[in-house]
Amino acid sequence: METNQLFLNVQRKQAERLLKRYSGYIEPQPEDQFIPVSFCLLDNPKFRNGLMTKKRFRTYLWLRRHVVRGQKYNDPCGIFQNYCINGKLAVSMKLYKIAKDLGLAKSTISDHIRQLENDGIITVDEVSASDAPDSKAHLVFILGTCVNGQEKWLIDDVFNGPKNKSN
Repeated sequence: METNQLFLNVQRKQAERLLKRYSGYIEPQPEDQFIPVSFCLLDNPKFRNGLMTKKRFRTYLWLRRHVVRGQKYNDPCGIFQNYCINGKLAVSMKLYKIAKDLGLAKSTISDHIRQLENDGIITVDEVSASDAPDSKAHLVFILGTCVNGQEKWLIDDVFNGPKNKSN
């Protein structure tokens, strides 16, 4: 009888832990987030042995990590209103900020951005000082589109070709 009781206590404690873990919504923490890269992209040798080995890939990942998906308090370019709502996966960061965050020279980041744009992995929009609410020029980096919750990244098109809608 003691073994049965011990087994029931273990089951009860497991059930309590499970309920505690999954009851209610828990706000995701920054350390819980991830950047998904499709297996199709990873299986492509041009990507795996090409861009993935380049230093500019780090800059790309940093931009992708900061893509705007919702209203932000300090958004001088209106990324949410002008890009996100219109189905664009975009981010605006000053080059010096990216350089500081990644521990690289601003000129290196500028080269990475130019190379990523030349590769077709990002598109760069320039917001002139006269068009920006804070009267400062900004760069907006567009990394893909999001329509009906389906994200489509430019990097996937570059290495795997555009997806056929009928598949």
